[in-house]
Amino acid sequence: MTAMRVMRAARTTAAVAITAMALTACSWRLETEQPVWPSPDAVTVARDEAAQREQTVIDAIASPDDTTADAVIVSFETTAAPERLAALGGVYVAYPDSTAAPTVSPEPTPSAADAVAAARDGAFAAALTTTDADLAFLLNSAGLSHGLTAWYADWAGEAFLDAETPVVAERVLESPALEGVAVVPASTAVETSTLSTLVVEHDRARYLYEVMAAKSADDEREQWLARRDIQAARADALAALPDVEDARQAVYVVDNSTVADAETRTATAQATETDLGEAYAALMNGAEPSEIPWLIGAAFDAYAQAAAYADPSAHDAVIPALPGLTVDASSSQ
Repeated sequence: MTAMRVMRAARTTAAVAITAMALTACSWRLETEQPVWPSPDAVTVARDEAAQREQTVIDAIASPDDTTADAVIVSFETTAAPERLAALGGVYVAYPDSTAAPTVSPEPTPSAADAVAAARDGAFAAALTTTDADLAFLLNSAGLSHGLTAWYADWAGEAFLDAETPVVAERVLESPALEGVAVVPASTAVETSTLSTLVVEHDRARYLYEVMAAKSADDEREQWLARRDIQAARADALAALPDVEDARQAVYVVDNSTVADAETRTATAQATETDLGEAYAALMNGAEPSEIPWLIGAAFDAYAQAAAYADPSAHDAVIPALPGLTVDASSSQ
């Protein structure tokens, strides 16, 4: 046999042997390493879950219940939820170019009220655990907005049906995800200069309400005096914190055109409380988790009071989608 025939015979024998091994399920086989697929980190997962909660709110308000509370929720969340969703970057889609229909959760869409409450609590809980400070700020802001919407939906319904519902009160946000919510902290690491500024702003509001009370009568006068007392107590409590400079003044400048009649006085009171809410909400940016409950509590009380001054049947209260944050939704796409 020539050398060429020997080589061909050897190759044939080897091929037959390999085939036989495969057919007899021999344990010997060529190994191929499993591919390693990238997986999202905890921050990405938290962002995606927050976006999905906003989408759930959007889905829920598309089919609201026939209640006054749902009507209020729809009026605010129709604009606010898409704004928050855009700020979060939208709902993650694994295969955006796929033609197959996306998998839909078998669970029924919750009611609008339940969706808003879940978004509120989910945002606060995620903000406490995320390691990304910017995302924590965004989540706390979203949670505060949802908390205000949930509260106002209930309050407006009561106020619409009962004219005796108190307009002025000190209100504290409630959420199972937060502990120790208060309007003033027992102790805080917030800079004393910032606290001193807040003392002055609350005292300025106290003075403004006193001026408005002097220009009004009856129930309107009692309303301004009630909020005056709350603002005075808030200034006192903040001024009593360690090392806070008390820079309150005896008199502040008030533009008479802003307190001329009941309508302008109400608008001025709304703007004053909204500004206070914004100041507290902005302080959540970069704040330690231990500071968040009281900052949220103080912001909530101010925003809620501003909302309570509005006509409960007009849905024109000021409830920002992302309090403390200024977001250009178009830049988040």
